[in-house]
Amino acid sequence: MNSKLETRNSKPREASMRVAVYYNNRDVRLEETAVPRIGPGELLIRTRASGICGSDLMEWYRIKKAPLVLGHEITGEVAEAG
Repeated sequence: MNSKLETRNSKPREASMRVAVYYNNRDVRLEETAVPRIGPGELLIRTRASGICGSDLMEWYRIKKAPLVLGHEITGEVAEAG
């Protein structure tokens, strides 16, 4: 997977992906962000489903780190290997 998308009659543009960004327990926004570039020994996973932990629901624990993307229990497919 190339991190730049080629479009007809245009310059290449950065590939993007949608993420759910946590701001607080009542404010989670679907936003666009750049697809991360991977390095040697890393994998880029195309996420199909993601869960959250009980600790992700404890606002007092997460609010200091906001905004952030939650979800580390994922299922998906390897999109690229570094």
